Amino acid sequence: MKTPRSSVKQCVAAACALAVCLAGGVSAWAGDKVLPIGASQWPPFEFTSPEGKTVGSDTEIIEQVLKRLGYTPNMQLQPWKRVEVYGAKGEFAAIYSVIKTPEREKLFIYSDPISSSKTVFFKRKSDAINWQSYDQLKTRRLAVGGGYAYPPDFVAAMKNGMFASIKETFDNQAELANLRQLKNGLVDLVICEVNVCNYLIKTYPDELGTLDHSPTVIGKTELMYLAFSRQWPNVEPLVKAFNAELAKFIADGSRAKIFKTYGIPVDGK
Repeated sequence: MKTPRSSVKQCVAAACALAVCLAGGVSAWAGDKVLPIGASQWPPFEFTSPEGKTVGSDTEIIEQVLKRLGYTPNMQLQPWKRVEVYGAKGEFAAIYSVIKTPEREKLFIYSDPISSSKTVFFKRKSDAINWQSYDQLKTRRLAVGGGYAYPPDFVAAMKNGMFASIKETFDNQAELANLRQLKNGLVDLVICEVNVCNYLIKTYPDELGTLDHSPTVIGKTELMYLAFSRQWPNVEPLVKAFNAELAKFIADGSRAKIFKTYGIPVDGK
C-alpha cells in the first residue's frame, strides 16, 4: 500500500522536528517540561491573589528563574505538612520557602538562597511582653504551625516544657488561623516570620489591628531556599542550572525589584 503524498510530507516534517530537538539537546525539550512546585500560604513570600493566582516574592523569583531556563512551573499551595510529604516522594519537583534542617537535607537538594526570614513572637498590643529568655514565658499559651521547622533553641524550649501550652495548627493558612486565635484570646503568643504576620495584620487591619510583635528575634536570621526532591528525575543538573540562572537574576537586580514590590527588606543573601 502506498503512502499518501500528504502523509509523506507530515512524516518528513516530523522527522525534521525530531532532528532539531535532538540537535538542541535538553534545552530544546525544556519548553515542554512542566515542573510541579509545592508551597503553602505564606504571604508575602507565597500566597493566592484575589484572582486565584499564586503570587508572592519567592513565587515570582522562582517562576521567573525557571522560565528563563525554559521550564513551566506549576505552583500548588497546600497545607505545609502535605507539601513536605509529597515533595519527599517526588510528587513535587521542589518545594519552597524552606530553611535547612538535617532531616530535610536527606530528602532534598537545596538551591542557593532565595530570601531570608526572621522569626518573632506576635502578641496582643495590650500585653507588655518584651522577653529575653524563655523562662519569662512559662505562663504563656503558644500557637505554632504544624510541621514547620523552627530555630533549634525554640524547639528545645518546647521539648523542655517552657510554655504553659502549645497548639499546633495544621492548615493551609496556619499563620492567619493562629493570629485569629491570638486576637480572640485563645493563645497568648504566635511564633511567626516577621514579614508574614505583619503582612497579614496590614491585610486585615479591622480584625487584627490590635496585634503586634515583641522585638526579640528567635534564633537567628535564616536563609530560605527552593528545595528540590531527591526523587525527581535528573535533579542534580536541574539544581545546578537553577543556581546559575538565579545568580544572574540577582546580579541584574531582578530579585531586588521583586522584594521592593512586596515591601520586603533587601538584607538577605
